[in-house]
Amino acid sequence: MTRLGAIDAGTNAIRAVIADASDPRALTLVEHLRLPVRLGRGTFTRGEIDAAMLSEAVDGFERFAELFEQHGVERYRAVATSAVRTAHNRDALLHRIYHEAGIDLEVIDGEEEARLVRKAVVHAFAERPPPRMVLDLGGGSLEVNYHDGASWRGVSLPVGTVRLLETFGLTGVIGADEAGMVRRYAGTLLQAFAPPVGRTPAAVCGGNAEALARLFGDTDATGMPGFDLGALEAALPELLAGDVDTRMQRFGLRRDRAEVIGVAALVLATVCRALQLTRLAVPGVGIRDALLLDLAEGIADEQAEVEKARGKALLTAARTFAGRMGHDIAHGEQVRRMARTLFDQLGDLHRLPEELGSVLEVAAVLHDVGEVLNARSHHKHSAYMILWGRIPGLESPHREMVAALARTHRKSPPDPKKHEIYAQLTKPQRAQVRTLGAILRVADALDTDHRQSVARVLVTRLGKDIALDLVLHPGRSAPEPATLLRKSALFEAEFGHRVTLTVGPPPT
Repeated sequence: MTRLGAIDAGTNAIRAVIADASDPRALTLVEHLRLPVRLGRGTFTRGEIDAAMLSEAVDGFERFAELFEQHGVERYRAVATSAVRTAHNRDALLHRIYHEAGIDLEVIDGEEEARLVRKAVVHAFAERPPPRMVLDLGGGSLEVNYHDGASWRGVSLPVGTVRLLETFGLTGVIGADEAGMVRRYAGTLLQAFAPPVGRTPAAVCGGNAEALARLFGDTDATGMPGFDLGALEAALPELLAGDVDTRMQRFGLRRDRAEVIGVAALVLATVCRALQLTRLAVPGVGIRDALLLDLAEGIADEQAEVEKARGKALLTAARTFAGRMGHDIAHGEQVRRMARTLFDQLGDLHRLPEELGSVLEVAAVLHDVGEVLNARSHHKHSAYMILWGRIPGLESPHREMVAALARTHRKSPPDPKKHEIYAQLTKPQRAQVRTLGAILRVADALDTDHRQSVARVLVTRLGKDIALDLVLHPGRSAPEPATLLRKSALFEAEFGHRVTLTVGPPPT
């Protein structure tokens, strides 16, 4: 578990979030803090952050630094977007934040900003079909990203809420003439840079979008919040007619949100009209969420490299042990290759950490080592030898897990009533052994004749079936389907998928 922090210094506010990461898929929120520091106030008209706002931002970052220290944040990333990008005196801000708060603030370009938003949105949609259009309406800019079927394309448009508020002097009530001016300005930019896409699934990020979804939106059939263009257009007269105090009272908004929400609604309605969008999903994520995901993935990659090196050393120790016992590991190596291939290709199903991939490989190499004592009950002897043999680097509980895998790779599946080694494991470890054992049994079945006939195996999921597409070495025959059927029973029970075989041409 690693504690991570992320800071998003936007145009209308600065935000910090802290989360625990056990892996890139499992982030647990610990703390978050939003400060209404409007770095964009006056920045887009004067070209610089004024001295008072700069000092307020530094004070905010000092609070973030204290928060990070209080919660034991181990890694963080802090980024600034449109307002700081625009400011001529941004270096002064970065210098003071670094020296007074101890935080390294990075100014990112529009392309990186768009990537982060896309990443957060796609992750938020999880099992749902992801949107092909992603909008991010901030205080300084509107990021428009569209997936054309092959790759993402995007454009950054200067129609952020704070920028428009100050450029057109939109304080208080927004009249028909002012609203028309905003629509024409935003619409012209959209027509020039962003072509209509029709009824494409679309999502929008940003605090204003989230507020509009709460006020005028609903949830779709999958539970995703959002709002229809019709509902947004219907709400516009009420949003634009009142001054800031009226919006605060009528809609329960903070002052800084009430100041810009009317402009935000105008821009989003214009976007929907120009791009022919009828609904916008609002996943409630942003740059800070993507920063956490990036950090978690980076840590996972580092851990994978460490585990890869450890796994190589452990495999060397297992091979040395087998050689010392006088065991021919040609079959074990073939089963190891098949097991590793299956483990990697089935990752989205088993969701096991990399270190257990190494456990599986060691078990594959040693699953038959007991044959040096007695071929008839070799699985029992293998387990005993693994438990009590000298295999450097194979420590508890992985030693017991490898022994349990060897003990149960044939005949009865893992059962705490029958297999003492397996019974001594914790409940989570037993579940992992069952999953690894299911893979090991299938890998073993692919070399049941000990001739190493299979050169490659490709996993294809076809509904409830998992097809193993085999490529054989020249002149070799495919594994017996009956053997695979027998050995795949545990796999089907664990994964809920039936295993089938297909055979392709030999490698060239």
